[in-house]
Amino acid sequence: MKQKTVGDITIARMVDKESTEHHYQNWFPDVPQEVFDSHRDWMDPYFFDYDAGTIIFSYHGFVLKSERHTVVVDTCIGNDKEREARPLYHLRNETRYMDELAAAGVHSEDVDYVMCTHLHGDHIGWNTKFENGVWKPTFPNAKYLFSRKEIEYWSSIPEDGNHRQAYRDSVSPIVEAGQSLTVETDHGIDDSLWLEPSEGHTIGHYSVRAKSNGAEAVLCGDVMHHPIQCVMPDLCTVFCMDQEETRKTRKEFFERHADTDVMVFPGHFAAPTAGYVVGHPDGYRWKPDF
Repeated sequence: MKQKTVGDITIARMVDKESTEHHYQNWFPDVPQEVFDSHRDWMDPYFFDYDAGTIIFSYHGFVLKSERHTVVVDTCIGNDKEREARPLYHLRNETRYMDELAAAGVHSEDVDYVMCTHLHGDHIGWNTKFENGVWKPTFPNAKYLFSRKEIEYWSSIPEDGNHRQAYRDSVSPIVEAGQSLTVETDHGIDDSLWLEPSEGHTIGHYSVRAKSNGAEAVLCGDVMHHPIQCVMPDLCTVFCMDQEETRKTRKEFFERHADTDVMVFPGHFAAPTAGYVVGHPDGYRWKPDF
């Protein structure tokens, strides 16, 4: 994704991993491939591998630079994390995410806020790094904004769960370091950057909105995972905690943003990643911003 400009705010993407390893039936088990085939004219080659029947998927975060703040949104998978149940995440040793952050002109010490749209393991991994046997905050000068509902939920799940392991190594060290801010999901940083509730995928999921000089963008996390959901707003992945609430949130999101100038940055859309929701006689479509 090319760097985008929203008024005086710049938005760059940092990729942790790009994948064509997810078969569509593992995510959307009730959808036949004929559905994807019928949209090949705009999905190929960006969003679906038609030879393999797999989704083209991206694990990425964003860095926003405004006049006052440098903000990282979503920290992906990270390195050295024990995730035996998720081989793609397990004990990685990659540098692309941090390299692309540096390429955007930002070093870890420059970041003053980290926003995690929710606390699934693929959105919190680079919160911490493993040094001398200890998990330490990757961004030493930042405040990390966590949804109160997310903190309350994930800190109370069984100790042996994969999600709890992610909480232990990627959230608890931030809290213990005194760098966390537990906020409601409508928290504002200033008049140009604020959070907005978009619950359903998880219990306290939030989106990040940016507004400057009349231009506006929304970083919507996992409100949608793939452009096929613009065509089928009722379609949820198997990973959405509350599917009815997710559907409601996504439909409201589409109704609000379709055919507007609000640039949308989903949490997993493959490059070019940013784009617009546009109306269509049978629902909506995704219009990438190349």
